[in-house]
Amino acid sequence: MNQRFFSGIFAALLTTIGMTTSSYAQSAKRFDQVSESNVPQKQQTSKNASRQPATSNRVQPPEVIKVGEYQSQVRMACLATRPCNNSVGVATLLDRVVVAKILPHQVRGYKAATLYVRSIPVLTFLGSRVTPAQDTKMGEILSSAGGFPKQMSSDASNQNDPVARATTVAAKLNQLSLENVDASAIAVSWNSDKGSYVIKVNGEKLVEVNGKTILPDTTRNPAVDALQATNRLRRLMGNAPPLREIAGLSKRPQRIAYNPRANRAAAPTNRRLTTRPVMGQSSGMASWYGYGFHGLRSASGERFNQNAMTAAHRTLPFGTQVRVTNRNNGRSVIVRINDRGPFIRGRIIDVSAGAAKILGMTSSGVAPVQLEILGRPQTVAVDEN
Repeated sequence: MNQRFFSGIFAALLTTIGMTTSSYAQSAKRFDQVSESNVPQKQQTSKNASRQPATSNRVQPPEVIKVGEYQSQVRMACLATRPCNNSVGVATLLDRVVVAKILPHQVRGYKAATLYVRSIPVLTFLGSRVTPAQDTKMGEILSSAGGFPKQMSSDASNQNDPVARATTVAAKLNQLSLENVDASAIAVSWNSDKGSYVIKVNGEKLVEVNGKTILPDTTRNPAVDALQATNRLRRLMGNAPPLREIAGLSKRPQRIAYNPRANRAAAPTNRRLTTRPVMGQSSGMASWYGYGFHGLRSASGERFNQNAMTAAHRTLPFGTQVRVTNRNNGRSVIVRINDRGPFIRGRIIDVSAGAAKILGMTSSGVAPVQLEILGRPQTVAVDEN
């Protein structure tokens, strides 16, 4: 019982400070400098006094967490769960455990937070509309030492706060990673009482997919969003095979259709959804091209259309579908490879002007991206309620 309690606390701690270790270290450094400048003059002028260690006269502020202290907590958690392997460093343990992070941002004037698992966007949590006083530019929201807004403590109890909701789910995923959860235990079911889809792990609720919790590249269909989010979690948490259907969806009552030619029962209809398995992935820098090449022949022989969702890649076969995700803002788009390039070192894909606009990288020219190579479409049957 104590082991599970400590591992739960440790997973929540990883989620809160996982992205801000460097800022903690800087805060500790700044506090050391202030402490040295505030040493009483008596001690500075006392030349004959025996010199004490620098740390004996310093009192660290309670809110500062040193990197060394954080590593000791990681090592303690390692010992609490299983015997530590001395050949595996603390940094390796952190990389393995901290799999879930969040990115606060805005979506069409609403507060939002996107949950990333191993740098892949899985779910976006939507909140209330942003008022002019609350308007915050991208990147400023994580400028505090804690990595979250100062109102986080008061908003944590508010179910409409997307950052709090995303943090709760991220903490659960980090704890599951620490416990080496079997990814095949991640499933999704339909909750008819609440009218939402529930993603569960070993039968326990992880998150609900509804109007305020959607897929980052939403299909505007909660059933499809829930199934795709579940399959992403299964793959990212343990490379489990994708699910083909949602459990708990009851069939609609069978209706009798009047047909003057034949009075017979209408056949029950199932909605068929199309998903794409991920065959491989990579990350790097992306660039875009358009105006000067519009209308010219591409390497595949077809004419380049700067407004089409296409891209150039050095090795992928022509016609390959690739999901490109901008790691700066979580936006993603599926492009078709029809050209060769880019031939600049460090860049892995060259998207069209139309795709760059969707990714939000038109002004910057380049952006860090995650590539997911998609396989052939697979049809999934979903019973509509």
